[in-house]
Amino acid sequence: MLKISQRTSALIQEHNLTQKYVAISIGLSEQIFSNKLTGIRPFAMKDIVALADFFEVSADYLLGRIDTPWPDPWEKNGKEAER
Repeated sequence: MLKISQRTSALIQEHNLTQKYVAISIGLSEQIFSNKLTGIRPFAMKDIVALADFFEVSADYLLGRIDTPWPDPWEKNGKEAER
């Protein structure tokens, strides 16, 4: 879950937002969101979906499975997929 915390924190900074604003926007208290970002509590799937929707990025990006916020549908793992 470390990747989710890193990517979420980076997105918060990139958009000049506060943790409190993001927490409230995705339906969490500031304390619970802070606990999730620091690894005290795990992110639930609904949290990941809410963050992906809020920041308009893919859940795969938040999970660290891909390195671009929205993948090219013709790419696979950073390489051109065979068509």
